[in-house]
Amino acid sequence: MSSYYTTAKIKKIRKENYRVNTIELDCSLENAQAGQFVMLWFPRLNEKPMCVVRASPLWLSVAAVGDFTNAVDDLKEGDVLSFRGPLGKGFWFDKGAKSILLVGGGYGVAALNFLANEALKKKIKPVMVIGARKKEDIIFKKDFEANGIETLIATDDGGEGFKGRAHELAEKLLAEGRKFDCFYACGPEKMMQAVARVAEKNGIESQLALERYMGCGLGICGKCDAGGELVCKDGPVMTGERALKLAEFGICHRDTMGHKVKW
Repeated sequence: MSSYYTTAKIKKIRKENYRVNTIELDCSLENAQAGQFVMLWFPRLNEKPMCVVRASPLWLSVAAVGDFTNAVDDLKEGDVLSFRGPLGKGFWFDKGAKSILLVGGGYGVAALNFLANEALKKKIKPVMVIGARKKEDIIFKKDFEANGIETLIATDDGGEGFKGRAHELAEKLLAEGRKFDCFYACGPEKMMQAVARVAEKNGIESQLALERYMGCGLGICGKCDAGGELVCKDGPVMTGERALKLAEFGICHRDTMGHKVKW
């Protein structure tokens, strides 16, 4: 973990869809783990957490949804960004794991790209489920397929692949007799809650990468409290069993003032 800032130049920007860009920086985070994040700093707009999509060179995927991320979205190749990290706890593989199911929703899919590549290095077979509202929201599909990873799509409107939610496709795979040693999920909290419940019901371990509003990324300010755990310090990755016991998980989150907001 590093609490010092690194400044790096934007080497390349890749458009994933109408909202998400992946930024390649001219630096590396060799010690980063899949599921960890960096606190990205932007002048006059403070900091925001961004998941590590690739460690070397460093990739960050940014969805333009607010003032901060829209400002980052306006940057060009050659501009510079400052960040500190990697921070938090990342994903891990249990000894003897052979086959795992990755379930990503929305731009949470980006974090699982890193995890899938790490699994391949350890001779673990990943199967990727990408959940999206519609076909145009799908990201990183070509990256997974280029690495020979079985990639399945679930869209709410049925525009591509399975019509339904990502956790429903996971249930379908289990009903067909597919075997997995662990589920890994990153995306909307309600989706991850559903994935954890599917895993629990079928006696399968799960790991989730939680996302909450963060102020410091170091466990000091308490803004990312999920009802018993600080996401930045105790997570963002934790077991599904642990997450399901949190008082606010899948029920509500906190705004910038710390007020509870229902999902």
